[in-house]
Amino acid sequence: MKVAYARVSSTDQNLDRQLEEFKSHGAEKIFVEKKSGADFINREEFRKALDFVREGDFLMVEAIDRLGRDYAEIIQTVNVLKEKNIGLMVTSMPLLSEPIGDPLLDRFVKDLILQLLAMIAERERTESKRRQAQGIAIAKEKGVYKGRPILYAADAKDPQKQAVYHQIVRMLEEGLPIKQIAEKNRVTRPTIYRIKEELYDIEETRHEMK
Repeated sequence: MKVAYARVSSTDQNLDRQLEEFKSHGAEKIFVEKKSGADFINREEFRKALDFVREGDFLMVEAIDRLGRDYAEIIQTVNVLKEKNIGLMVTSMPLLSEPIGDPLLDRFVKDLILQLLAMIAERERTESKRRQAQGIAIAKEKGVYKGRPILYAADAKDPQKQAVYHQIVRMLEEGLPIKQIAEKNRVTRPTIYRIKEELYDIEETRHEMK
């Protein structure tokens, strides 16, 4: 059985193209993950796909970087598939989308290609982060970098946002549920989690200084 895994961001419009590509390669079941890049680690559908495939099945992805965040994680996923005797198909790579013919040669060639692609994927991510950091540094030198806007914080310029921040802190200290705090203050739950994490970091710093 051929099982496909598609991963797109919430703003990505290429899902239909991926689904058509998978179907043209004979996919019988498709798992779809809609996550931002920052949420890569929380891949529920990917875990479901790995749990679903059985010995002799094929896991199909569009690109090698769908298998992990870096070289080590990609290779780890590949090894898991090998241990379960599950084939891997990468539709964007002709050599990895169909069997070569000779099983031994097929495995040898694909192992080499997978390791090379995994290394390239990790280097591309590292280079992207380097360019981003370089851009921020240049912007700071020019005095045009402002960073992420502070919405609700103790030092927020808007007094109303300061007041909301302190109310959120008070409600967190009282142990109220995140959902209730968010609804009461008309803010998103990620905002509450951010403030909660900041408070935790401050408390940890104080503890270490004692």
